[in-house]
Amino acid sequence: MPILLQPPFASFSIVMMVLALHYQLGPWPVLFRVPALSMALLGVGLGLVVLARTYFTLRKTTLFVGRTSSQLVCDGPFRISRNPMYVGVVLCLLGMSFWFGTLPSLLAPVLSFCVLNFFHIPREEAMLRAHFGDAYHSYTRQVRRWL
Repeated sequence: MPILLQPPFASFSIVMMVLALHYQLGPWPVLFRVPALSMALLGVGLGLVVLARTYFTLRKTTLFVGRTSSQLVCDGPFRISRNPMYVGVVLCLLGMSFWFGTLPSLLAPVLSFCVLNFFHIPREEAMLRAHFGDAYHSYTRQVRRWL
């Protein structure tokens, strides 16, 4: 299956669709709004994305889905999650949801999680399994996909 959108652009597209829904079909009732938690989630999520990306950059391996990785990164945030960048993106989107507090804003993290979990991650895992074999299999037994 071809990669139509790299994961960051897929999540960004989902956010844009949700924001359009939010503003075009609103006003929506605020179900809950937790600004402090929102900012905390955004900060942690963004920090996790930047940290994980830094580990990829230091190892000189690709960030693009569909390209073969030059190294299997298993340290830093990758000791806790096999996909810390995706965890960070979902945390940022949860933060956005807690900022707006409306029903459409809750769709962004859910839809992004589904797209990442059911489309992008399986493709990446298959490529890593094919390229790194037993080393990747061992890693998957030690570290969860998400958290």
